[in-house]
Amino acid sequence: MNDYLRRALSCAISALMLYTAAVPAAASAALGEDLTQRDTEVHRQTQLSTNVFWSSAYNDLRTENLVTYTPSSAVTPIVTYGSTLTACNTVSSAASALESQGYRVVAGMNGDFYNVNNGLPIGVVVAGGELKSSDGGYWAAGFRADGSAVIGKPQIKVTADLGYAMLDNSDFPTQVVRQLAAVNKARVSGGGIYLYTHEFNSKHTTGTTEPGVDVVCAVESGSLAMSGSPLTLRVESVLTDVSGTAVPEGKAVLSANAQADSYYLNALKNIPVGAQITVTAAPASGDWLDVQYAVGALYALVQNGAVVSGLPSGVNPRTALGQKADGTLVFYTVDGRKPGHSVGASLTQVGERLAELGCVSAICLDGGGSTTLTATMPDAVSAAAVNRPSGGSERAVSNQVFLVASGSSSGQLDHFYVSADSSYVLAGSKVTLSAAPVDTNYIPMSGASYTLSASAGEIAGDVLTTPASGGDVTVTASGSGHSGSTVVHAIATPDAITVKNGSTAVTTLTAAPGGTVQLTASAVYRHLALTADPEAFTWTVSDGLGTVDKTGKFTAGTPGTGTLTVSAGGRSATVSVTVSHLALAAVEDFETQAPPLASYSYGGTLTRTTDANFVKYGKAAGAMSYTIGADGTASILFAQPMAVGSAYTQLNLWLYGDNSGSVLSALTTDGTNTTETSLGTLDFSGWRQLTVPLPTGTAALEGFKLMQLLREDGSVTASAGTVYLDQIVASYNGIADETPPEVTASVSGGALTAKLSDAADRHPAKSGVSVTVDGKAAAFTYDESTGALTAQLTLEGTGAHRVTVTARDASGNIGRASCDIAAAGGEAQFRDTAGYWAGTYVDWLKTAGITSGFEDGTFRPDQSITRQQFAVMLYRYLGVDGAQYEDVTLPFADSDQIGEYARTAVKALYSMGVLTGSQENGKLYFHPAGSLTRAQAATMIGRTQSKGYAQAELSFTDADSIPAYAAYYIRTMLAQKVVSGYEDGAFRPNRSITRGQMAKILYNLL
Repeated sequence: MNDYLRRALSCAISALMLYTAAVPAAASAALGEDLTQRDTEVHRQTQLSTNVFWSSAYNDLRTENLVTYTPSSAVTPIVTYGSTLTACNTVSSAASALESQGYRVVAGMNGDFYNVNNGLPIGVVVAGGELKSSDGGYWAAGFRADGSAVIGKPQIKVTADLGYAMLDNSDFPTQVVRQLAAVNKARVSGGGIYLYTHEFNSKHTTGTTEPGVDVVCAVESGSLAMSGSPLTLRVESVLTDVSGTAVPEGKAVLSANAQADSYYLNALKNIPVGAQITVTAAPASGDWLDVQYAVGALYALVQNGAVVSGLPSGVNPRTALGQKADGTLVFYTVDGRKPGHSVGASLTQVGERLAELGCVSAICLDGGGSTTLTATMPDAVSAAAVNRPSGGSERAVSNQVFLVASGSSSGQLDHFYVSADSSYVLAGSKVTLSAAPVDTNYIPMSGASYTLSASAGEIAGDVLTTPASGGDVTVTASGSGHSGSTVVHAIATPDAITVKNGSTAVTTLTAAPGGTVQLTASAVYRHLALTADPEAFTWTVSDGLGTVDKTGKFTAGTPGTGTLTVSAGGRSATVSVTVSHLALAAVEDFETQAPPLASYSYGGTLTRTTDANFVKYGKAAGAMSYTIGADGTASILFAQPMAVGSAYTQLNLWLYGDNSGSVLSALTTDGTNTTETSLGTLDFSGWRQLTVPLPTGTAALEGFKLMQLLREDGSVTASAGTVYLDQIVASYNGIADETPPEVTASVSGGALTAKLSDAADRHPAKSGVSVTVDGKAAAFTYDESTGALTAQLTLEGTGAHRVTVTARDASGNIGRASCDIAAAGGEAQFRDTAGYWAGTYVDWLKTAGITSGFEDGTFRPDQSITRQQFAVMLYRYLGVDGAQYEDVTLPFADSDQIGEYARTAVKALYSMGVLTGSQENGKLYFHPAGSLTRAQAATMIGRTQSKGYAQAELSFTDADSIPAYAAYYIRTMLAQKVVSGYEDGAFRPNRSITRGQMAKILYNLL
């Protein structure tokens, strides 16, 4: 190890140092090469240490957090649990409960292993000197009032004098005394007598499910004390053939299973009501008699200074408790299952590590997702998690172990706690400092002024600028005769520099001329990421290729190839850059079919859905259903991997999560090897865009994998569900396109000219462009390189015409522009629409065969349209083939009221998901003769469109009254200028839509 980082702090600094960041003096044979050590005195004779190691076996970090505690009266250990022994809660919530009682929580961690089905700890629980739950023969740690501890197997014998005598074999009366099988543990069929108290479970019962004999007693005096003081009970009733007996407050129950030996059953059956029972506890060793708190443990890790052999294997997060020969305690955790932070450790490694730390005995507490360590830092008033729980958040656990002190402030300044927002930085970078005055009770106080000074670099306010030459910088806060310090390590020469685009490391970069990419640089020293200001790096780029500023923002110039280089401290990283026009590429949009799966897929299916609730773009999406079994995984693998162009560096995809907690990964291949890239945990519901970084040389997307993380015991939570995929797009440089193409169009003398452009693709591909005249496809000429479109239109009749150009980009975004050609003349199609504001639109409906009006030759444009009239008009507008829907059975309770002229239309629109009806008193109704609100009409019409159009803001004066179900459709059609509001700025969503308004909307949709 480099002596530069190892050198010890001066004696003067050591005397003042209450927060240090340094490198340990030697590597850990158990955990790997030591990288950093950070020690913080959180109370007198109580130190929190965070140490980071490098595991060469796993090529990753290990991070341990531990509290070293010398027993004292100022800080004492206690064991806590919830409102009952089976009521699980997190370490942080338990800490908050202690703080509300006036304690200062110095530190705390999770306790014993427990049954995940009922929350019951496997081992002993002692609180306030009282045995709450027996040890079950497991290991334990007991804590005395002076803070000292004992580690071992307490082997507590609990005996009950049942308060009456029986004749023995010689006909002499003998007092009936029985040793109890357990206290507040789950009763087993062949066991003996169990004692249950009110604290056993949240239902306050014995929790038994098989019949047995229960003796219900009142608690008269005492408690089941570790010191041997008796618990005195008075028998109130003897119940036979019962289970789940209630245990009210102030009561206790002695219980035996009906299948237990008669030695125990008869002893309970014969107890006289009113008898006085005396129960006592006696540990096997006198070391446990004065224990005030105790917690159980599954394994011993260290005994008599030697690591226990034969421990279970497996690298996981761990929690342990060790004791040194002088009585000092080590509360220990090591994080795991977090690549880049900590891989975890085996039980043997934890034992070896505790032995390295000087422990002569140690036990293993619950680990895995339960591993949690909290502490109250000197500048804080409440505890917070120090480690990173593997599940992303703290797990509720059965019990906890804390070190607590008085929460009362002394008001007398003791020292300053100094910290930096980063301890390891690239030389020349800035660090933000903080200093807090701390009193003699280690509680932050106000009113004490101080000054900050540094052994090197410059301090301005609370910001330290480290020297460009590097070195250890000692920062000291001084005031009122007291001080405190910390050390910042400024690294002049890093081991390596990496360039990232977003969160992805890049060695190649492709950009379009004029495009910008914000790159970042990061530096690593001895496997540790250094905090670095952008200004600490120097950026350069090949001449003519573009420019790059001091923050790493690259602006592409003219097409060509070259390099971009970033350097610091004699190290550099180079990125190969290509400037060219590169459009994004749709890999799969599910619009025509779901890709077939390979025969070796397992645990999942992929189908195509047109349910608009689960479509993000277009009219279809992929429905990925899965079942995760005992092996913990499900794989959805394509029969034909989806090709990805070599120029692309990422895939963007939209995923509708199911909040299952499963982990989703994408599988990509370079043609030979498969790479699995985690997309994160499905801890959300609804749509979210995810990014798959593509390793260099990626040729195709092979499929997806879902996984549930293993529990500590190696089992897995089986789960099943469905997530939805849409618009898988090949991209680069972090581009995620959600902007529709821009389309402008004009018509003159029957000639259409249009211009199409796209923010990401430059110009949409011709395959995504269409031209329609009155809703019918028209031929056109289009130049993808310029976005120029022309068409010579063929116009039929003298009526009005609508010409629309629509463009869909590779990301599924849709833009459109329409031109109206005024009618050349002629009379109104209906006798009541001449001069009517929507007469042109009504005439078009008649010409197109969408409506024929009424028998008297009128259209009645101001009349509210009925739901079945609406269905017929929309059905005819869409040009649906009704024959395929003739056999559809409608679910509406009022289907018999639908007119024969409208029945096929309703069947078709219901099958297409356009009409859904309304639930009333448990039945579904259509109300064919009922009117339709503007919001309902907008929703139904909107469901016929592909998704992907822009969404306009709802700025109507009555926007708050627009129903949530209609808001999306109104926003999209407002952006397309298909719908609009009234002149007074209102939309009036709940007003009935008229036949004339409907005519205009359908015309505008063309």
